[in-house]
Amino acid sequence: MLEKLMQWLSIAEGGFVGARDRTARQIEREKNLLDWTRSEARVLKATKQYGADRASFALALARRAYQDPQFEWAFEPAPRSYWRGSGASISAKVGYVLAVFCLWLIVVWPVSALLAGLIRVGAWLIDPLRPAVQCAIDTIYWVLCASIRGAIALIVLGFLWWLFLIALPALYAPWRHWLDDVYRELERPTQTQSSSRTYLLCWIFGVPLVLALLACALVFIIWPGTILSKAFTLKVLVVTGVLAIVALICVAVDRSDRAAKGSNADPHNDDVPRAQQVHPSIDFCEALLAEESVAHMVSLTDIRNPNGWSAWWIRLSLGIVTLFGRVFFTAGRLGDAPGIHFGHWHIIEDGRRYLFCSNYDGNFGGYLDDFINGATAGTSLAWRWTTLMPRRPAIFGDPEVKEPRSFPPTRFAIFRGVKCEMKFKSYARDSMLPHVYRFEASKATLDQIDLATALRDALFGERNDKNDDLIMRAIES
Repeated sequence: MLEKLMQWLSIAEGGFVGARDRTARQIEREKNLLDWTRSEARVLKATKQYGADRASFALALARRAYQDPQFEWAFEPAPRSYWRGSGASISAKVGYVLAVFCLWLIVVWPVSALLAGLIRVGAWLIDPLRPAVQCAIDTIYWVLCASIRGAIALIVLGFLWWLFLIALPALYAPWRHWLDDVYRELERPTQTQSSSRTYLLCWIFGVPLVLALLACALVFIIWPGTILSKAFTLKVLVVTGVLAIVALICVAVDRSDRAAKGSNADPHNDDVPRAQQVHPSIDFCEALLAEESVAHMVSLTDIRNPNGWSAWWIRLSLGIVTLFGRVFFTAGRLGDAPGIHFGHWHIIEDGRRYLFCSNYDGNFGGYLDDFINGATAGTSLAWRWTTLMPRRPAIFGDPEVKEPRSFPPTRFAIFRGVKCEMKFKSYARDSMLPHVYRFEASKATLDQIDLATALRDALFGERNDKNDDLIMRAIES
């Protein structure tokens, strides 16, 4: 059986873990500590010895915990990775991204020097090879300098992104309100006149501007001498104008095609049955977990044609999601979506299908609502290159896909998409598979896990108002 299972082993293309840096044994121990503390608190309250004195009450609980030998393991602070601890500042997290690029420079510098030295020795030994040797040395140093210029370009582009999308909205309210309006119009699930106008203006001005910035960065990396020339500036303006005109024509043609079809209904929700039918096998699996605090989802979709191209974009998207989940979203929230224990994505069957598995708190409807109202960009980015093709049930009684269905249309890869609520939920439901076997080491929610860990640090840490308040909130929650 092990050999058979190992044949189907697939390394995840991307993943996210909510309750990080904890073992199953640690979670169980901290849960027992939380239950014990609440029980002891009820005993102390019955004595009416401490009244409303919060500090004395918390100190009495801490003393009892210290004196109980079963909690000797809790004398040490709960383990935390650097990224989940208090030491990881924003600058450190941004520095992590830059460090990945700087590693390339660290590798290129000594390798370039070594190769250049070897080539010069070879040229000294064999004189006729000097022209080719000099060309090779120039190429090596160009790679080194281009890498340094690439780092500079990356920093400049990151600074511009931070300036216009983070700093300026925080300091200048009109700019923030304007950006909020643009985001709102781009994410409208239905096509309105205002959303179409915003979409059109983004194609005319936004996309050519971004492409022009990327083109300037690329030219600066490869041909730095031409970046300040008048000819290059003129070419950038001409190309930007041509792209804007092409974008305008494409959008106009798309609008005319839709008008010619005479479809005035909402194209994103019109084909969704309002009474969504869930397969009995999925209902049965969810019924088994109805009284549990943790639910799960197993989804299997097809990758759009051409498979190789779509799979490449999916891997790139999941790399971004995994990076942000590892460095920035380290407290059980993926974007604005809370309560996710883990999620992992696999490209299987030689790039033909896309498997997604997740554990989360609450019910399925609330889970999807978290993504609709929160992490819309990441969800659309991870699923937009997928579709549902007709497929037979794996075994009798399993769900099948009778009618093909596409993921809701997106705008600029990250907007709209999951905002088409009815179509997104129907797509997710139709892609689900029942579980055959399920193991759960802990049945606690992420909030309970985090609360138990915080209580451990508060009981066995220094006495202060913050820890006393946390102890009181833990026993009263």
